[in-house]
Amino acid sequence: CSTAAYSYQATTIPPLIDVPTWSLSTKPGNNDDTDAVSTMNILTYASPVAIQPYRMWSISLYKGTLSHENFVKERRGILQLLRLEHAFCKVDDDIDGGKHGALIRVLGGSSGRDVDKETVCEELGFPWQTLECKGESKANDDNDVWPKVLPHCVYYLKLELVGEMIDCGSHDVALCRVVDMVMTTDDENINTNTNELDYISTRKLRDMDVISELGRIKEIS
Repeated sequence: CSTAAYSYQATTIPPLIDVPTWSLSTKPGNNDDTDAVSTMNILTYASPVAIQPYRMWSISLYKGTLSHENFVKERRGILQLLRLEHAFCKVDDDIDGGKHGALIRVLGGSSGRDVDKETVCEELGFPWQTLECKGESKANDDNDVWPKVLPHCVYYLKLELVGEMIDCGSHDVALCRVVDMVMTTDDENINTNTNELDYISTRKLRDMDVISELGRIKEIS
């Protein structure tokens, strides 16, 4: 084995890891707030934590955002695994300076309180739609209780909050039961083993100069 000497140094820089890029879709639910709207964000803090007796995931939501507010009130949302095509959409120069990543910038770099994300997504070629799937579904709820989704994501996970949000400082962590899982297929490719590799990762978004090394949406220069 190697006998090379190693040195160790303390650092304040977290490891630069590569993780899947998700979008959480939420709706405000039935309330008297006429300003409440459905929204979608960009989310990278998501991980499976258990498979039995129920499949469980954890997600982390930044406090003060509309996504956080909707999820806390409604206690449910749909986690969408984004494809490469969601980062390479054709866009108008007025939206992002003619660069790729317009959809990511809209979902992750703006608030649903200030921007009509549903309209902008439709302009970018990704109209929100009701998630309807073939085959047996574990979810007995009417589709009206679930938010709309982006088309052609790799996977969709219907999540319901279990217990209460966990205060972690800048973020709240939610432990969620996976109510249903839906995947995108087509008539020619039912096997999704290769499709699952088609998701957009944070490394790719950094290479595209869409996000910084801290994971934040970068401004158009």
